[in-house]
Amino acid sequence: MSENFRGATLMMVCMGAFVLNDAFVRLAGNTLPLAQILFLRGILTTTLLLIFALYIGVFKLRVSRSDKWKIFFRSVTEGVTAYFFLTAVMHMPFANVTAILQILPMTVTLSSAFVFKEKVGILRLGLIIIGFLGVILIINPSSDGFNWYSVYALIAVASITLRDLLTRKLSDEVPALLPTFSASLGVLVFSFVLMLNTPIQPMDMDSSLFILAAAFFIIFGYYTAVSAMRVGEVSFVSPFRYSAILFALLIGFVFFQEQPDAYAFLGIIIIMTSGILLMIRNNSVNSPKNKLSS
Repeated sequence: MSENFRGATLMMVCMGAFVLNDAFVRLAGNTLPLAQILFLRGILTTTLLLIFALYIGVFKLRVSRSDKWKIFFRSVTEGVTAYFFLTAVMHMPFANVTAILQILPMTVTLSSAFVFKEKVGILRLGLIIIGFLGVILIINPSSDGFNWYSVYALIAVASITLRDLLTRKLSDEVPALLPTFSASLGVLVFSFVLMLNTPIQPMDMDSSLFILAAAFFIIFGYYTAVSAMRVGEVSFVSPFRYSAILFALLIGFVFFQEQPDAYAFLGIIIIMTSGILLMIRNNSVNSPKNKLSS
């Protein structure tokens, strides 16, 4: 098996794991409030990450005050993202909300032009605009069936964009596990605050298994995400992140008996196409021999 094929396989496994996490959270949401789900899942994931971090000595490393603040605000964005995105997952067609999340490479590229003064270029700007048109088709604001939870999904995208910008500003000396653990802890604290005003519901065997499955798949997703980007060429591997939409279409149909309407389906195709082309272009521009041609 070639390195590129291994990397692409790991990326698709990673995306499948994240989509399954979302699906199990939604299934648990049939009987439990979101705050309770996030809190219980957070206890499991944060405890496991803490054990691993202690084992490899992450907390013994010195981190600058500037990086500590960036990690803190990054953790806040994780809590905001978890709440708004998963609320949208519970109230929107599964594939639609997953597709909206896939405009992230576009929002990060566009934001980097303003924050880091990176040159975007006409081609990449055009692909970003086309991708946003795909989102408009999915949201379909002129329709009588407009879902206001689409706004929640867009807030989640904005929050993740800020998270990724903060991540890029972290020093190279900061180990990847530290912001990952802090993010999990941030979601746990955020959900605890939400639970203060949320009645706790009794749990049955099904909801308990759904939460365990969600915790497993989100940890497995983070692990395979790191592994995927370390195997093969980034330009070959990264476009396979859009397999998440295909998994969401399948899971939405099998688990929730959902099918996107014609507008949403067209929007999904547009987002996938423009997103993949943007990733290919980004990787081409960022290669050393093409630095001057963006």
